[in-house]
Amino acid sequence: MKSAALSPACGPLSLGEVASYLNWDAGVAPSPLAPPPRGEGNRTGLVCALIAVVTLSGSFAHAQSSNDPGLEARVKALSAELRCLVCQNQTVEDSTSPVARDMKNQVRSQLAAGKSEAEVKRYMTDRFGDFVLYKPPLKATTLVLWGGPFIALAFAAWLLLRRLRRTSSIVTPTPLNDLDRARARALLNDTPTP
Repeated sequence: MKSAALSPACGPLSLGEVASYLNWDAGVAPSPLAPPPRGEGNRTGLVCALIAVVTLSGSFAHAQSSNDPGLEARVKALSAELRCLVCQNQTVEDSTSPVARDMKNQVRSQLAAGKSEAEVKRYMTDRFGDFVLYKPPLKATTLVLWGGPFIALAFAAWLLLRRLRRTSSIVTPTPLNDLDRARARALLNDTPTP
């Protein structure tokens, strides 16, 4: 491995640079039971703390909220009407995916800019289509969304009835003739057949 990018802020670092910073020999790994050399424990702790801070700072950067409880209530209500594009069976409010978080932040920023709920919904539907609405309106383009499940259910019922009719007509028993009855009796009585 030549280099691995740890963070855009840190720039690319090679593993050799990290090992030399921690005073590790390239060919020998330090024993986990041996006490660290003087001063090395502080550097290792510093590197671990730095990695933890960089990792956690990314998750806090996404969590936007405002101090206005009215705005947050509007964001929550509107986010409950939008479908998460990744989860597809959850609202943006209920989903924990990064896409849903970005959509919620977009809703928050547009409402904070003074747009109405209808304008934000129109923005989302212009960008993602009527599918983004958790309860899409009934119109020609969304007829498949509303009627599709019922059409599929009716088609499945038709196939099931057709199959049942076909199998019931095949299973109709035919009456036995005298020779077949004699063979059946012989098999049941263990006697030789005529």
